[in-house]
Amino acid sequence: MRELMRRLSFSDRVSDGGGGVPRGCVPVLVCGGGGGGEGERFVVRVEALRHPSFAALLEMAAQEFGYKQEGVLRVPCDVRHFKDVLAAVSVSVSSPRSRN
Repeated sequence: MRELMRRLSFSDRVSDGGGGVPRGCVPVLVCGGGGGGEGERFVVRVEALRHPSFAALLEMAAQEFGYKQEGVLRVPCDVRHFKDVLAAVSVSVSSPRSRN
């Protein structure tokens, strides 16, 4: 899993400044479980990939496509499920944590 994260976080260090993927983000192709054909593209912040809600998605991606994916991260899941995970991650990242 660390190998996959290391490859994907490469975009955290490199950006051509053009209309591509913003620095600190990873392009994700959600392929609806089949892996082949068209899917829906997303741009996800690298921090979101470290969230526990993404662990199952990353494991599915690694099992389906291997740990050496380059370029676009392909995730074999339903688009609706992926959007639910994104929503859960954004809520937990944006909500302040109280430390008393």
